[in-house]
Amino acid sequence: MTEQAQVPARKKGNAGVKVILILVALLVAVCACFILGAILPRWWSDVIAGQIRRDLGASVLVGMFYGFVFTFIPLLVAWQATRKAVTWPWKISILLVAVAIATPNLLTAGIVFGSTESAHAGQRTLSVDAGFFTTWTAISAIAAVVVFVGITVLWAVWRRRGKQMKALKQAESERARAARNAAAGTPDSTPLA
Repeated sequence: MTEQAQVPARKKGNAGVKVILILVALLVAVCACFILGAILPRWWSDVIAGQIRRDLGASVLVGMFYGFVFTFIPLLVAWQATRKAVTWPWKISILLVAVAIATPNLLTAGIVFGSTESAHAGQRTLSVDAGFFTTWTAISAIAAVVVFVGITVLWAVWRRRGKQMKALKQAESERARAARNAAAGTPDSTPLA
């Protein structure tokens, strides 16, 4: 009887420890978000400004590169999570990898749409040192989404056409077999699949 009384006490202790660990993890995550929100926009705008160096042509090209590549590749990676053979833990991992690959565009969006002091400082840096970067990043990101949607539609049409062709070939082979059997005078004894 005393062993049964000890088991629930252990479970309660474990549940309390789990709740405390979850609360500590949430507190650390919130603190990390505030710290990173204060540091990353300024750092990212300085990185982009260093790459472009007030050259408007470079601003357009770098913006197009970041916008297209870091939108299209994450979409392709995330698309892999839609496969039926992939289990849920792997789907979550694939989506996290896709978000990690999209980090440059997420940082740029954080600067453009951010309301913190660091985001405003990043906006000023990009407007002075990288004039067209944010505009061409957005245009190229939209183009990447359009290209991705076009590819997925074409892929779906191609797969559906392949399945239809396979079904037609199978029906034609069954029809030819039935015609041979009828010409030979033997009944068709093969079961239909």
